[in-house]
Amino acid sequence: VTEDERAAELQKTKTIPPVNRLTVDMVELEALRKSVEDFFCFCYGKALGKSTVVPVPYEKIQRDQSAVVVQGLPEGLAFKHPANYDVSTLKWILENKSGISFIIKRPFLEPKKHLG
Repeated sequence: VTEDERAAELQKTKTIPPVNRLTVDMVELEALRKSVEDFFCFCYGKALGKSTVVPVPYEKIQRDQSAVVVQGLPEGLAFKHPANYDVSTLKWILENKSGISFIIKRPFLEPKKHLG
């Protein structure tokens, strides 16, 4: 192994950590988003009286914000899809799960699906 090869190898190892750190941050962010989304689905299901998770109809809630009330979010924080929250907000939601609940004022009616 020549001195140049050793220097080139050392240079490669120096540039890896920031890239890995960014990847770890993205993986952590996605994991946090998934956890919050799962938690919101659990809360929504619970508000509907079900013991299972129910996908949250984010678009419908955005269009008709009085239909579903989300209690326990920080003052001034709007309820939205977890993909729209930053890391600190996602962590806050997960750390304060016990104080967050959904109240359904008006259920969204699903269109009837025809069989056959």
